[in-house]
Amino acid sequence: MSDERKHGGLASLSIRRPIGVLAAASVIVVVGLFYVGQLPLDLLPQIIYPQVRARVDYPGVAPEVMEEQVTKVLETSLATTEDVTELESETTEGHADVNLHFNYGTDIDFALQDASKNLDRARARLPADAEPPTIFKFDPSQIPVFEVGFSSPTRGLVDLRNWVDLRLQPQLLTVEGVAAWTSPEASRERSA
Repeated sequence: MSDERKHGGLASLSIRRPIGVLAAASVIVVVGLFYVGQLPLDLLPQIIYPQVRARVDYPGVAPEVMEEQVTKVLETSLATTEDVTELESETTEGHADVNLHFNYGTDIDFALQDASKNLDRARARLPADAEPPTIFKFDPSQIPVFEVGFSSPTRGLVDLRNWVDLRLQPQLLTVEGVAAWTSPEASRERSA
């Protein structure tokens, strides 16, 4: 009979002592419910993406020229940044973006400093009339939640822009939960 009790395990203990097992399970459930209420909840957690983005604006220049005169210079200089796993570029008319991807866990502030030093070395090889390059950490919290565009069959572009800026914008900024208003130019730059 003692051999049967030794080999029974948790199932046989539960059958032999149902009240003790029920009490232990109840304690675990109550403690779990108490601590679930104590857990912090963040609807928009602070996530640090291991990405750095460099950007050069050169208004009015065709994408082919941007690629030869700006993007390739940036890629060559930024490729030497320590711990880069992937380098990705996007060139549009008047804009060149180079994204540097790093492994998760990389000290992104150190990576930003290293990429900034490499970008400073590339400044001399960029066209003189291009705007100074900018470099920043990728922050998903800066991505707009909602974007909207406006058009009108009766208003001209300038009149429509004035109406949006002077009449609609103040009304939208009074709505609870609206954090910022971005101009169409800034939205285009961010999405490019």
